[in-house]
Amino acid sequence: MSTIVDKSDDSSPSSNDAVSRPEMVGSQPVKASGLGGAWRNFLVRRLIGLVTNIVLLVFVTFFIVQLIPGDPASAIAGEDASQVEVDQIRVELGLDQPILVQLGNYLAQVAQGDFGISFQYGVPATTIVGAAAPYTISIAFIALIVFLTLGLALGMTVGIITRGDRHRWLDHTFNIGAGTVSSIPAYVQATILVAVFAVWLALLPPAYSPAYSPIESAVLPIAALSIGGIASVARIVRREASVILEQDYMRTARGWRLPSATLYAKHMLPNLLTTALTLSGIILTALLGSTLIVEAVFAWPGLGSVVVQAISEYKDYPVIRAAVFVIGTISLVFTLVIDIVLGLIDPRTLGETRG
Repeated sequence: MSTIVDKSDDSSPSSNDAVSRPEMVGSQPVKASGLGGAWRNFLVRRLIGLVTNIVLLVFVTFFIVQLIPGDPASAIAGEDASQVEVDQIRVELGLDQPILVQLGNYLAQVAQGDFGISFQYGVPATTIVGAAAPYTISIAFIALIVFLTLGLALGMTVGIITRGDRHRWLDHTFNIGAGTVSSIPAYVQATILVAVFAVWLALLPPAYSPAYSPIESAVLPIAALSIGGIASVARIVRREASVILEQDYMRTARGWRLPSATLYAKHMLPNLLTTALTLSGIILTALLGSTLIVEAVFAWPGLGSVVVQAISEYKDYPVIRAAVFVIGTISLVFTLVIDIVLGLIDPRTLGETRG
């Protein structure tokens, strides 16, 4: 990624040799293609992987509801219902059919974009999930941007300040603090944020309410989702920054006394972006899982609240399946976008040797 190249290395093969002989791995020549071909192959591989994962996700959403304890028919009929009434509801819902028949019906419905009718509300499950999805996507996307930006800036700053074992006390304090914060579960951080900023300081609402603006209500959920990610990204970026700062091209850049903005923004940041984006793709999956719990803590009207309510009250299978499918699809799409951005920043991540 560096733009400064040490041209004094006489041990490298001559340009004529590089042109006349193809690069070899063992006895096999390395398949090479241009940047356009690498992008085409990358997108084909990733789209095939995306479709495969979505198909697997459809099967997972069907079987995962079988693990939920309780009978939807009994929950809908109520405590005072007779066994005859419960059996009648079970027949109406199609739950009396063999599991393979239910699976076949489910796959046929999903192929048409239909996840069934909500047991609780009597409307299509996609309608309920479609109304809640924008709330989840909004705070998850903003949390991703926040922890990526602040984590990168914090880790880079500490790495520069502590370069060459300077300010070791800061390095130790930062590592201990970031490690501690990243180990605290998001729902615990959410509870602490409510106690401090909603109850004690009374600066922000403790939960979503029409009495407050959406921005005010979203601050604490986004903070609860971002804090752990900021600490995790900052720790990795600081360690990566300490390695990059000792590279020859960075020493050469410092020897040329380049301005700090050019030195760090042009020659260091692109390498750190690759690390941060790779890590953010891993953190994203955990973040979406935490979103379900954090939304319940803040009564945020997103998919988390929908899933918790659907599981705890009416065992609303169609809504649970639709919500889990949408959450999984969001994770897959976000990961694909991150991989594409990584490819734009560093074409080596396209996974193909280019000539």
